Amino acid sequence: MMQPACDFHSGSWHGQVRQDWQETLADLEAWLAANPGELVVKYESREVRRIATPQGTVYLKRILALTDAGLHWHDWFSALKWYCRPSRALACWKISRQMLESGFACCEPLLAVRRRHAWGRPEDILLTAEVSEPDLRESLPLLSPDALHEAVRNASRQLRAFHEAGFVHGDCLLRNLCLSAEGKLIFLDNDRTKRPAFWNVFCRKSRNLAQFGYSLRRCLPDYPELLPLFFDAYFGGSRPEGQIRRLTTAIETRLAKRLARKP
Repeated sequence: MMQPACDFHSGSWHGQVRQDWQETLADLEAWLAANPGELVVKYESREVRRIATPQGTVYLKRILALTDAGLHWHDWFSALKWYCRPSRALACWKISRQMLESGFACCEPLLAVRRRHAWGRPEDILLTAEVSEPDLRESLPLLSPDALHEAVRNASRQLRAFHEAGFVHGDCLLRNLCLSAEGKLIFLDNDRTKRPAFWNVFCRKSRNLAQFGYSLRRCLPDYPELLPLFFDAYFGGSRPEGQIRRLTTAIETRLAKRLARKP
């Protein structure tokens, strides 16, 4: 059951916090200084840290800009988009809680806050609970062929259910998906996950299918049958042959280009 949440204010930080973390994070700057954790991802524009706490292991994502170029105003569009857009951390908080309320699994957000520096430049922090299961990029290659086929069918059907509920994942790659011990699909990295407007749903769903299919072919090149199996499980009896053909061609073309670039 999802824990209740409340408004959060600490110094110049404002946002949302899960209620059972409110007291722990009351002085956010002090907590951050006392819990540096382990650096997992590092760019100029953002970083991710893994932090072990008495309440469990968490991941902290700090976002300074959409891109490194945008951080230095070398990419004006990216810089202005970050400067003007609503908080990315709070958007992830909102969509993640909507997913959980709808019965879909994801890394539960514990804190989502924003502050603005000089000249109004935003900075976001997103704190989420750790998902202990390995992602599909790690777990699928360890399976026997029969178990692998069933895992792909299972993930495909659950992705379809996710889409039918109105959600579209922001980056639907194997590294951003897990299967729980019970076979439930867990969605990670939901910064850009959305419930898009009706006129944009088809394109975004197709993009998810292309992302998943490409990731599948790249991670498991010795199992070419997985791509048609994925589409069969996703579409069921309503196979749109033209769409499947276009997606397959785009995936294989992209894969061939990537392989051609290898030394």
